[in-house]
Amino acid sequence: MNIAIFSDSHCGYGKGIREEDSFIALREAISKSLLSDLIIIAGDIFDSRVPKQEVFAKVARIFTEAQKYPSNARLVELINKDKKEIVPSALRGVPIVATHGNHERRSKEFINPVQALEHAGLLIYLHCATAVFEIGNEKVAVHAMGNVPERYARDVFKMWNPKPLKDCINILVLHQSIGEYVFSPLEPPTLKLEDLPDGFDLYVLGHLHWNEVREFKIGKILLPGSLIPTAVKKIEAEQKKGVWFFNGKELSFSPLSFQRKIYFKEFTASPTVKEEIRKFILSLEKGSIVNITVKGKSSVKLDFRDVVKAFESDYEIKIKDVSESEESEKNQKVLEMIRESRVSPDELGLELLRKNVKSLNCSLDVDNIFELLAEGDVEMAYRILKGEQKTLV
Repeated sequence: MNIAIFSDSHCGYGKGIREEDSFIALREAISKSLLSDLIIIAGDIFDSRVPKQEVFAKVARIFTEAQKYPSNARLVELINKDKKEIVPSALRGVPIVATHGNHERRSKEFINPVQALEHAGLLIYLHCATAVFEIGNEKVAVHAMGNVPERYARDVFKMWNPKPLKDCINILVLHQSIGEYVFSPLEPPTLKLEDLPDGFDLYVLGHLHWNEVREFKIGKILLPGSLIPTAVKKIEAEQKKGVWFFNGKELSFSPLSFQRKIYFKEFTASPTVKEEIRKFILSLEKGSIVNITVKGKSSVKLDFRDVVKAFESDYEIKIKDVSESEESEKNQKVLEMIRESRVSPDELGLELLRKNVKSLNCSLDVDNIFELLAEGDVEMAYRILKGEQKTLV
């Protein structure tokens, strides 16, 4: 068997020189996977829960390529999922199995974009469910759970209680923060490595954007990493993005040919620091992602917007200024905390709304209210808040 695995393409992310990066990366990842028997995507195909139609259309077109190539994989069983949910075209060519990530998560009353791809006949969507494929004389069971709010993750996982199937290669796929890898003060992880059950051959952990392979119980843990850098960590600058392949026992890696150079550089605040930054940027390859930190004390307030503007057509530049007042440093730490914890704007807004509603001792379903506000249906949200309407329809 030959199973292709990748995660976190974040289609729709980026602007300026990086507007097409996510689609280029996904297209190459699918292309590399076409000679495999099965493709597994561990969440965050899209960068938002309601992607633009143009973004959805591009992703759909890329996925149709998998249906043009033959595969030895045959779907033989589903657990916790009705086969009627699967459009027959999803089983044509190389099957794609995917779950949703935190950027795609929506309330259960609404269809998330990965489910929409299933409705379009482009993949098999799993959430707290299992799909068993027969590949030659072997069977592969893919058990997957999409992202849920961190405070519920451990409970949801225990309620699902996935167990390896007999006489199968068992692959467990999650898109969740794991305590040993990620800590967010906004949403502390409740799921830990010790909560993962025994007996699986491979544990695939999406959501984390760097890659790692390690032995775990009788199998292996795989962090496939993202296909593109978003909130870039230094470890990502030292690694390649790409697709992993699993033959039932061993993992191999195929890097994408499209890789932007990533640079990190620190400068000391001074009257000449802007000119120093300009010279540094000009020494780099065009198309690079440049992360600059300015430290120290400055006698004047520094404004780097003109530097970013001057180079935005050739580089992606982020300048973090921690040289200003104590209040500015505090604000910067909050922004950095949000960035490092990989909280999306939707998640942050939902958390703020939840805290405000809680402070009012209100028992409203915050997730549904937020969905209505995010969809622009302010009138219905207002009627529900006033108690004039009791349902979502």
